[in-house]
Amino acid sequence: MLEIVGGVLFWVGLIGVAHTYVLYPLSLLLIARRSPPPPAEPTEWPEVSILVPAYNEEAHIAAKIENCFALDYPSEKIEVLVGSDCSTDRTGEIVRGYSDPRVRLFEMERRVGKVEVLNRLAKEARGNLLIFTDANTVFDRGVARKLVRHFGDSTVGAVSGRMDMIPPSGAAEVRGENLYRRYEILLKTLESNAGGTCGAFGGLYAIRREQFVPFYSDGLDDDMVQLLHAIEQGKRVIFDPEALSFEETGPSLGEEFRRRVRIGAANFQTLAKLGHMMHPRHGATAYILFSHKLLRWVSPFLLIAVLLGSLLLRHILLYKVVLWLQIVWYGIAALGGLLSWCGISLPGAILVYHFTLLNVAFLLGFFNWLRGEHQVIWERTDRSSSLKSP
Repeated sequence: MLEIVGGVLFWVGLIGVAHTYVLYPLSLLLIARRSPPPPAEPTEWPEVSILVPAYNEEAHIAAKIENCFALDYPSEKIEVLVGSDCSTDRTGEIVRGYSDPRVRLFEMERRVGKVEVLNRLAKEARGNLLIFTDANTVFDRGVARKLVRHFGDSTVGAVSGRMDMIPPSGAAEVRGENLYRRYEILLKTLESNAGGTCGAFGGLYAIRREQFVPFYSDGLDDDMVQLLHAIEQGKRVIFDPEALSFEETGPSLGEEFRRRVRIGAANFQTLAKLGHMMHPRHGATAYILFSHKLLRWVSPFLLIAVLLGSLLLRHILLYKVVLWLQIVWYGIAALGGLLSWCGISLPGAILVYHFTLLNVAFLLGFFNWLRGEHQVIWERTDRSSSLKSP
């Protein structure tokens, strides 16, 4: 009986992890078309509303507004809406200092959380297209044109852009986050070429205003909700790697870990509300959502299953070898964490540590969601204000 249980745990876990990290990307390489030529630019550029939720962003908000108006896009077709979620610093004062009517400030009467701020800004927006971003995200000059050009195709409902993560100076320990983000960029590019993606980087995506569906009031995750709703409405979601933006990672793995725990809780909440999108009738979207999202989010449980299965079957050579490989892996992860704490950078160990810590964060996020201990009212991740417009 133990051999049956151990075998099921081992192979289900191993196949699940192998699929989401190896087999799924390989399948995309087989089915993805070559990157299509960029669409023609419209003869007349539509009006766009850039939505910026903010909580205590005095270090970034002025640079963000200037960055938006420095875009290579008709300036009269851009408006910037800033939603301050009861900031206790000078965020509101700085925004009110702009006399430009294209800059509008909306101050919440009480803390409501990021998604409710976005609901308010979307309701007040005047543009044909909504661009969602964060206060500390820096746009490349051409980002608006790159995003907007796709909407000339009526079948396109949403476009997400690329976000490059920049580790702060001297923060070698968080470079694993940058490598992970590059892996995500590759997957989104392949998914888009295969017919469409269903995820976005929260700091850069655009939708048609008439397609906006209010975020759930108890929601945590705004990165996927609008894109999945666009797909439900029969529209395609495109990822454009040329629509480029930049964001600094947190100054330490501790900051990034706490952010990942929040993201983990948000992921499971989104799954509970939009899990029906994995029904086979949704075709490629169901496959992408299952392979890229669900299996990734439950990877901690799959890894635990592999470990338990190999422990139960350690008297068999194959499972004993795999068990020792896992022991070595987690030993390297522990070494990477120790070296990181000591301020020593060993790239391979840091990467293993980052991957392991990412799965621990997802695991904690799951239990936070299960207990209902998620935090709708967000606290900003401490990042420096060193990034400048390109």
